[in-house]
Amino acid sequence: MPAETAAAMCCLIFGGVLESFPKLKFCFAHGGGSFPYTIGRISHGFHVRPDLCAVKNNVSPRNYIGKFYTDSLVRDEKALEFLVSVIGKDKVILGTDYPFVLGEHRPGKLIESTYQDDPELEAKLLSRNAIEFLGLDESKYS
Repeated sequence: MPAETAAAMCCLIFGGVLESFPKLKFCFAHGGGSFPYTIGRISHGFHVRPDLCAVKNNVSPRNYIGKFYTDSLVRDEKALEFLVSVIGKDKVILGTDYPFVLGEHRPGKLIESTYQDDPELEAKLLSRNAIEFLGLDESKYS
């Protein structure tokens, strides 16, 4: 699943979809899969092999960081911290994986335990980022 998620992200970037439809919003499951952890390699491939990677889009993959969302379901505190540092504190949304067994038994527990000392970031990850992604009025959910 992590490799497939990263491959889907790369297809959207390298295929020019994000460039052609800049207002289109995406949220990728599995914390963006292996994408956040391999962005350096993905970017390197784009720059050294444009004949393979930059065929339909000549914009660096790093330019799209902050233009898409991922869920938070990474199952590890350090992985969540890294995900937020790469994707951005405004672009990670609570993930549950419901109804599958790989999900958290209590959705949000990892976010709460990781960011208990940062209530503003905790609130962003638990709800505010999703509200923004969905274009909802936050006052209706407070």
